[in-house]
Amino acid sequence: MSKKILFLINGLGLGNSTRCSAIIESLVKKNCEISVITSGNGEWFFKNKEHIKDLYTIEAIKYGSKNNRINIFETLKGVPKREKTKKENSEKIIKVINDYKPDVMVTDSVYLSNKIKKLEIPIVAINNADIVLEKFRQYEKKPKSIYLQLYCVESLDYFYHKIIPHRIISPDLIFEKSKSKINNFIRVSPIVRNGIKKNSSTLPLRGGIMLSGSNFGIKVKLKNDYKNIDLTVIGRDEPEGWEEKNNIKFVGKIKNNIDLLNNIDFCVVNGGYSAISELFWANIPMIVVPVPNHAEQWINAKQIEESGCGLIANENNYEDHIPKLINNFENFKRNFLNFSNNKNGAEESANIITEI
Repeated sequence: MSKKILFLINGLGLGNSTRCSAIIESLVKKNCEISVITSGNGEWFFKNKEHIKDLYTIEAIKYGSKNNRINIFETLKGVPKREKTKKENSEKIIKVINDYKPDVMVTDSVYLSNKIKKLEIPIVAINNADIVLEKFRQYEKKPKSIYLQLYCVESLDYFYHKIIPHRIISPDLIFEKSKSKINNFIRVSPIVRNGIKKNSSTLPLRGGIMLSGSNFGIKVKLKNDYKNIDLTVIGRDEPEGWEEKNNIKFVGKIKNNIDLLNNIDFCVVNGGYSAISELFWANIPMIVVPVPNHAEQWINAKQIEESGCGLIANENNYEDHIPKLINNFENFKRNFLNFSNNKNGAEESANIITEI
């Protein structure tokens, strides 16, 4: 029997939207009807999507920032304003729920009140705070700059998900799937969009730079000369004063970057979970540039480094790491053999959602 499913998706960046889109594609194959509530980049991404019945918008809830970086003190100062926005959003969400009458709600970083839980509609969340906290405890020599964000955001995220959702789908990058359900956290394989292919590297190597499109995205200012590789900058327009070069191409913000990802051999990427998951699944070595002060992104980057499938860099030195990656490219590619996984967490997630 088909189900009506309402997705509530955070629109700060595009990662939440792309992974939910992958799950939605699997649900549509099961004849489910899908509507979406989102904000910001999510509204742009899902507008005019054929498989979405209705698209509703709410106000975006953002991290506090200073000098274009996440700032926990600014985040805490903004709590009253965010609580007001959450209340207003909850009222809009409740109205949509009453009108749409979904069989299941799926949330990805949109936080629901207990009032909504009392409507007794099953809530499935997509969240990996359990993995973030688990990995944080395992790693030594963690940067002190991520502690506040971990305790004030990631820990609260984990406790929220223990209380409100009925099930939590937790995508596991390195695929250390737990056989048991821990507080209803169900670990699945990396969530990957349909059409992403396993990489077969070519010569000369083709590189990509795909840094976040959120407010915390790092500016792309290429200083080095890349004569021996083709380089595509995904999601960014040419910077002012850019001198055009045949082997470097800037591709602006696009909804579907699958063909671009299928035509690169390595990538410079921020530590967002969705982008890293697709690159890792596709066996594409990467240079990960975690957003400063962001615990989850640092932990994601650390997993890639420890797996031997990439390097950690920062906004000031990521270009210097490109030659290091190229010079040891075969070793990075070989290390993916230790983590080969053809399963897609999107299909696993769709099964969990329809079976609840």
